[in-house]
Amino acid sequence: MFIFLPLISLITIFLLINKKRTDWRESLILAITYWGILLTAITEFLSIFKLITFGWILVTWGLISITLIYIYFRLNQQIIPNPEQINYSKIKKDIKVNFLLYGIGFVVATVGLIAIIAPPNNWDSMDYHMSRVAHWIQNHSIAHYPTSYTPQLYQNPWSEFVILHFQILSGGDYFANLVQWFSMIGCIIGVSLIAKQVGADLRGQVLSAVVTATIPMGILQASSTQNDYVVAFWLVCLAYYLLSTIQAAKSDIWTNSFNIGSSTGLALLSKATAYFYVFPFLIWFGFYLVKRLRWQTWKPTLIVASISLLLNISHYLRNYNLFGSPLGEASDYRNEILGVNILISNILRNIALHIGTPIGFWNGKANRLIQLIHIFIGVDYNDPRTTFSQTFFVPGGWSTIGISGNENSAGNLLHLALIIICIIIFLARKSLSKKSYIFTYLIATVSTFLIFCYLLKWQAWNSRLHLPLFVLFSPFVGVVLSKLKKQKIAIVIVTLLLISSLPWVFFNRYRPIIDSNNIFQTPRIEQYFSNRPFLKDTYTGAVEFLNSKKCSNIGLSMGKDPWEYPLWVLLQENNQKLLKSQHINVTNVSAKLETEASYKDFEPCGIISMETKKSKQKKSQEINFKDKTYVRSWDSPELGVFIK
Repeated sequence: MFIFLPLISLITIFLLINKKRTDWRESLILAITYWGILLTAITEFLSIFKLITFGWILVTWGLISITLIYIYFRLNQQIIPNPEQINYSKIKKDIKVNFLLYGIGFVVATVGLIAIIAPPNNWDSMDYHMSRVAHWIQNHSIAHYPTSYTPQLYQNPWSEFVILHFQILSGGDYFANLVQWFSMIGCIIGVSLIAKQVGADLRGQVLSAVVTATIPMGILQASSTQNDYVVAFWLVCLAYYLLSTIQAAKSDIWTNSFNIGSSTGLALLSKATAYFYVFPFLIWFGFYLVKRLRWQTWKPTLIVASISLLLNISHYLRNYNLFGSPLGEASDYRNEILGVNILISNILRNIALHIGTPIGFWNGKANRLIQLIHIFIGVDYNDPRTTFSQTFFVPGGWSTIGISGNENSAGNLLHLALIIICIIIFLARKSLSKKSYIFTYLIATVSTFLIFCYLLKWQAWNSRLHLPLFVLFSPFVGVVLSKLKKQKIAIVIVTLLLISSLPWVFFNRYRPIIDSNNIFQTPRIEQYFSNRPFLKDTYTGAVEFLNSKKCSNIGLSMGKDPWEYPLWVLLQENNQKLLKSQHINVTNVSAKLETEASYKDFEPCGIISMETKKSKQKKSQEINFKDKTYVRSWDSPELGVFIK
């Protein structure tokens, strides 16, 4: 039940804010933003003194909850509720809108059930999202540690901060997937607010919410521990705060600047792609400031920059001290050559990730057309300077309509088609472009996609990185649909979206609820290995062997694709002693951390070694660590256990 303490704090902040607000949705968005800042501050502060423990987390959230509740009841007698609360009675009388809201509720509730029942089992989560949380809990600190897989260190950590608190307070990972699920709900609510700001009526706001709730990639990710929905939520907050600032002529520019800086900082702290996504909106804000404040523009600009920097400064410093860069280790994701033809190439190839269907003929024709365009613009569509990892292809089969999806590469075909159609309608009807700030909002959103394509290499998994883009397009689509003369067409379209979303709801490839291997019948421990089922018996056998040796100090020699987290689960589940695990014989830049006081005295009784392609050909029989020899004592094709 301790898991509810952070949520009690959030609810109390919401109640305090809602007293003076006319729309509960705005109060909720603000409350989550301030709660996100609070959680970041708690995590960073406790980490300094290595106090990230159950006791300190419990006491901290307990004191904060008590204080907030006291303030609420103390102020409850003084604050007069705003009498201008929005009246939602029109929605209650609109049967069609009610049907859409029930549809959203069904999708969200079902995905939430999956998130609670299924354990974290996403590929990246096993490599670093969840593994870093396990190390933080063990180390009582979020400081960098020696590891064979450096993304555990430098990747943006806010999502894992929340998981860290949930996991410590609950004693397990049953609530880890809920961070993305809560972000999905936040996006649905925030998108409806943005739609309101750009001219949608109540029906248009609901239409926008349906578009967001039915994004296939969003449905698949919302029950995982990835972080694309988290960054999407903070981007939605940023867009809403920006629109609120611009539209309210007498708005408090300083408070709004704080909110914009907070949402920007939290987005950057959540995922590196946020740097591309926030840029057009901040440029928009900058133009507004110059128009309104002239030479005083520097003041709110300083507020936005300062808040964003303060939220990220600790992570920047940790990265700089180890990697020599605030962003961490240099990556190969950035385009090595630039130009208009490269931009066109990446636009086509990124869009292609969403146009695949189960129809092989269509995929072949689409693939051929894109190849011909590349010949015309003089670009090799498999050029390694603009292509990461795999060669280009138009996906098909499982990744599209009617077939179960993969949360790493599923396409959003219907949503892409709807966005293109709505843009065409919008440009054709001049009356629409005059509505509020919808045209500027559209330009900012399109710009995020163009910047993404211009700077980042194409990869087969880019469609998951597009999730924030589809979320940001949803308010625009909702507004255009709400302005159609025949509203029956709009209702039919979003109803089709709700129906077409069901395969992704029920047939998530790694967390299905209608399948012979569904999450209700498959043992939880087995579900951790959904991506790599052949490792289950190997990992279980290795842990059982270590337990038979009564070994609780375990060295990890895992390589660059460690698949580490399931080992933590198995070791903690079956080991009665206080477990300590640490990466050994690290060869990357984090090796220098092995000399720190927290790690230099570590002496394992056993070592788990992941076999690489090279080591499988010629397996070593010994591992040397700190002048001690460990002999291979248990073996499998994928894993070896060495005993001192």
